[in-house]
Amino acid sequence: MKKILLISLLLFSKIAFSQFSDHFEDGNFTQNPVWQGDENYFFINAGKQLQSNGPQLGSQILALSTVNQNSLNTSWEFFVKLNFDPTATNFVRIYLTSNQQDLKSALNGYFVQIGETGSTDGFHLYRQTGTSTSRIITGSQKTRVNNNVLTARIKITRDDSGLWNLYTDVNGGQNFIPEGSVTDKTFTTSGYAGVYCRYATASRYSQYIFDDFEVKDLVPDVTPPTIKNVTVVDQNNLEVTFSKPIDQNSGLTPINYTLSGGYSSPENVSLIDQNNYRLTFKKSFLSGNYSLIINDVKDKTGNTISANSAFNFFYVKPYLAEFGDVVINEIFANPTGSKGLPQKEFIELWNTTNEYILTAGWKYSDQTSTYTFQNDTIKPAEYIILCAKADTNLFKPFGKTIGLSPWPSLNNDKDILTLSNAKGTTIDKVAYYDSWYRDDLKKKGGYSLELIDPKNSCKGSQNWSSSTNVDGGTPGKENSIFHAQLSTEIPKLIQATVVDSVTILVQFSKPVDSLSAVQAQNYTVNNGVGYPLKAVISPPQFSLVTLKFKTPLIRGVLNTLNVKDLIDCAGNQLSPSANSVQIFMAKKISKNDILISEVLFNPKPKGVDFVEIFNNTNQPLDLKDLQLANIDTKGTIANIKSLSTKSLLIDPGTYWVISSDTLNVKQNYFVQNPDNFVQITSLPAYNNDKGSVILLSNNIVIDRLNYNAKIHHPLIHDEDGISIERVSFRVDTNEPNNFKSAAATVGFATPTYKNSQESSGDENFVRLKNKTFSPDNDGFDDVMALEYQVAENTSLATVNIYSDKGRLVKKLLKNQTIGTNGTLTWDGLDDNGQKAAIGIYVVLFDVFDLKGNTKRFRNTVVLARKLN
Repeated sequence: MKKILLISLLLFSKIAFSQFSDHFEDGNFTQNPVWQGDENYFFINAGKQLQSNGPQLGSQILALSTVNQNSLNTSWEFFVKLNFDPTATNFVRIYLTSNQQDLKSALNGYFVQIGETGSTDGFHLYRQTGTSTSRIITGSQKTRVNNNVLTARIKITRDDSGLWNLYTDVNGGQNFIPEGSVTDKTFTTSGYAGVYCRYATASRYSQYIFDDFEVKDLVPDVTPPTIKNVTVVDQNNLEVTFSKPIDQNSGLTPINYTLSGGYSSPENVSLIDQNNYRLTFKKSFLSGNYSLIINDVKDKTGNTISANSAFNFFYVKPYLAEFGDVVINEIFANPTGSKGLPQKEFIELWNTTNEYILTAGWKYSDQTSTYTFQNDTIKPAEYIILCAKADTNLFKPFGKTIGLSPWPSLNNDKDILTLSNAKGTTIDKVAYYDSWYRDDLKKKGGYSLELIDPKNSCKGSQNWSSSTNVDGGTPGKENSIFHAQLSTEIPKLIQATVVDSVTILVQFSKPVDSLSAVQAQNYTVNNGVGYPLKAVISPPQFSLVTLKFKTPLIRGVLNTLNVKDLIDCAGNQLSPSANSVQIFMAKKISKNDILISEVLFNPKPKGVDFVEIFNNTNQPLDLKDLQLANIDTKGTIANIKSLSTKSLLIDPGTYWVISSDTLNVKQNYFVQNPDNFVQITSLPAYNNDKGSVILLSNNIVIDRLNYNAKIHHPLIHDEDGISIERVSFRVDTNEPNNFKSAAATVGFATPTYKNSQESSGDENFVRLKNKTFSPDNDGFDDVMALEYQVAENTSLATVNIYSDKGRLVKKLLKNQTIGTNGTLTWDGLDDNGQKAAIGIYVVLFDVFDLKGNTKRFRNTVVLARKLN
């Protein structure tokens, strides 16, 4: 067993160093090195030489071979002796190289042959291909002293260029003479060398003798091996190719290899052939750049690879792309007139993943032609420009460009573009239209269509628009309109407006996905109305949806609209707490349902007219059904103005103001209900001297006020900015004295709230809210508050405050118009702005009308202060 182990180690040593030497001094040819083949027909003779001992029969071939991997940069030298005159049937071949161990089989290699017809023989070099042989060097004929004995020492060299030189010494010494040279590199590798003895004459069986085999490098090899290539076999295996045969002991050592990225040394190293080794790693490779570092690996002559020899390579982990992984990101269908881009068509692809994607066999097509991709890789988040092959150089400055032939040309108005992988799976598909530009000027040419967000739940026109880049597009970079839909804001149903009995306009808080928004089954109305016949979303905001129903709404009935299964462009579901809304179609407005309450026909300088109306019913009414008008010089109703194009409900008992400038009214008067305004472009003209204010509904007059300036209080000298107010809604609008000037105490107008001159009822009073007040700014009873309510025909008041001694201290009002009710206050200062003294004060409230009717109300109040 030990002998077998020793033989194996010696054999390994010889194989490892490729070149070999054998002088048979050890008395055998079965080890160091090992010769194989017809071992039973050879022996080592007394002179320590290899000698044949074949069958004593004619027509025999004897062969032995040993391992030899040298082929280029090699020198072969050996001794041969034939104890007979060699002939064409009794000859010898010494194989220098062979790819087969069995030298009697078909093989590829080179050999020297001795033996031909005649008493003189030459030494010739042959090339063998399979079973065919070709002489490539012909040596000169040699005469011998003894024709029955041939003795020679032969030397052959071959350099790296394939130049062969053949030398002989027919005396068996070292005085070599050249026989010829030739350049031949047909075969540059070898596995074996050996001897081949053929005889037809039985007596030649033991007459072949060989010795002193030396196979070595022609020039001593001092060049260390290098890494020629690293190939990724799969996710766990690398194949390393060295520049030359490697000593297996060092090549098979795992710690001699280190892979970057935390992989360290391979779990196993296996031999593929003398130049190639396979490295197996436990951890699978990810896509990316790697560096394999190798140390302490030696070639077969002992040269060690340079320290930290490294080979960098890039690996793409197999990844099967799915729909949306690569998107058609930009379409330049109409390049005419482009300001900064080549006026040539292109599309742009975008890898939306973190994966490297191989595109071999992928197809890009329109409706008429298809292009198939060659081997290529799209890096993570990389943009790829596709254009006609002839236009490739025009777009290369913008980024990675692939020229296509054929080029699926782009239609200006519409087209269908498809990207699919090698298995035919659709990766992206876009059916575009020129309406997606959303801009009539850009639609004419010079601007691309850009994708807003590839991860957008909203598709089609919602997710595309024209480029805003000044060049007209953004090939090779992020789109100018890119906007990732990362919003976490939940969409909400804001309101639903009744357009008519079968049409409802639904408004959402943000754009919603059009595909889900147009599903009619996502909407339902109670009270038997059910699902709409259709739902239509309104671009470009995509937050309004029009619903058309078969069953009409009933006027005056409150309904509920419920919405489900809607999402926004980020995929957020409609808020479950804001997915329903009440809808109401008001009853038709009849005469006296809405009444004229207040009119300002003579505004202040830079002021505006307004008309106040009042809902005189017990249910909401729709101002969409109401119009405002006047009369022309012929007394015909004219200048009809609609108050609203959409439903606008006025609640029962509320006051609403119609004006052409809401802000102006709010700046000039106190407004109690600032939301109760309707602003229209212009009011019908209402003259300062007289006119008619007319309310219409469906061309029916529901109220009319015929006014003139004489309605104003006769003591008012400047009527600018003073409105006229309705006193009672229970009597006819044009009943005498049913409109009066708004009271001075309310600022001469009461837009959006109860009129100052409105009827107050039967009880008249003037009373103090508090009998004592202390104007010390402590937040408690700091002012005197005097409440009053008087008859509507009382229009003027004088209010004075006296001390308990009868001295006039403060004039609160002097012959001023007042409303039918209100509150007056005194802050404790006299007419000179000085603090009034502590004490008892008398408040006299005198009201009177123009006929001289007077009524006095007397109250006593105490002014108190804290004592120091």
